[in-house]
Amino acid sequence: MTLFARAKRTMIRFLFVAVLLIAPSATAAQDFSPIRHFLKKAVDEGTVAGGSILVLQRGKVVFGEGFGYADQKSKTIFQLDTPVVIASISKPLLGTAAFRLAENGKFDLSRPITDYLPEFESSVLESGVKLERAPTTLELFTHTSGMRHDEADGGRPWFESWPLGKPLDQVVTHFADEFPFKAQPGTRYAYSGIGTDVAARVMEVVAKRNRNDLFVAEVAKPLGMNHTFYRDAESIKLIGPMPTRYERAKDRDKDGTLRVSRKRPLPKPNTYSASGGTIISTAPDLAHWLLMIRNQGQHDGKAYLAPKAVAEMLAPYPGSQNAKGGLMIRKKNHKGKPIVVGHTGSSGTDCWVDFDKDLIVILLTQTEEIREFRLELQDLVYETFTSPEESQSSDVRTKRAP
Repeated sequence: MTLFARAKRTMIRFLFVAVLLIAPSATAAQDFSPIRHFLKKAVDEGTVAGGSILVLQRGKVVFGEGFGYADQKSKTIFQLDTPVVIASISKPLLGTAAFRLAENGKFDLSRPITDYLPEFESSVLESGVKLERAPTTLELFTHTSGMRHDEADGGRPWFESWPLGKPLDQVVTHFADEFPFKAQPGTRYAYSGIGTDVAARVMEVVAKRNRNDLFVAEVAKPLGMNHTFYRDAESIKLIGPMPTRYERAKDRDKDGTLRVSRKRPLPKPNTYSASGGTIISTAPDLAHWLLMIRNQGQHDGKAYLAPKAVAEMLAPYPGSQNAKGGLMIRKKNHKGKPIVVGHTGSSGTDCWVDFDKDLIVILLTQTEEIREFRLELQDLVYETFTSPEESQSSDVRTKRAP
């Protein structure tokens, strides 16, 4: 990338964030100082290296800041638009692409995957018993497919050496040949990143293009998410320097410092990485996606998805904690309709849409093992937007996300 191109890209990013943050909601009277204090204290105590937070109310930005460091050693400041690996938030983003392909008639999410991936026609359980039927793509996104889950032996192939450098089709064929199912499809909930890989391969087949390109074509480009890509050697060139990834371990240094996580290989273009864990994005970009969901499929005044498709994407799935499009259901109303949906990521990310309070919240970090930090921040956000009258109710806050 030439110096001129870099300068131009930097200016575009600056203008983009400036436009997003200009003219916050005129009705916003919330005091965000407790959140600022909490974030500063977390950085000072070594709970988290740094991150960004973006809050929208009634579709308008009311709070958005970077905090702490993208790199502790160099003291590089974490900006609001600093790009990060969003980890498992990748799953519902990919699910959004699936629903767009389905709406455009490319495939049927409720049909068995063997209609698209015949290599699974001979799949069996670990006992050797043949499957009663193949899973559907909906079951892959809702973690009810019966495939090997993350906690099982070999359930995180993205940390192993055998898939490195291979295209997704070869990796998924290996799953079909060597990974027997843990349960009959549709009978058990078990969180499976392998299932998301298989869903991505189905989408490659029906879209007739590789996963990384189809994601940009179906989600990132039409939603104006100009800094959102699957992580590979080409996308890193476009995005530029990434934050250092840290982890909080039980044996942390006595001074509370974090330690750098192990370095993850950078895949060559069109080679394997976790389909449900390796998308890079920014807080402003994710706001575009979540605003589309909040606006029932509308983006910048145009239809990205039909309202009916968005409603289906957010609908509960039998036996699952996830909505059909992959978002976790955090709260339902008295009729069983999801009113808070979101997702977390192992890299220290979190986002959710609260339709009842008309809130969108995005937290991005690159510090692992910060579950309690995220939970406390969620509580602080709800305290900020809770009136004195509501605080007397026992049902003010949403169910805490994991």
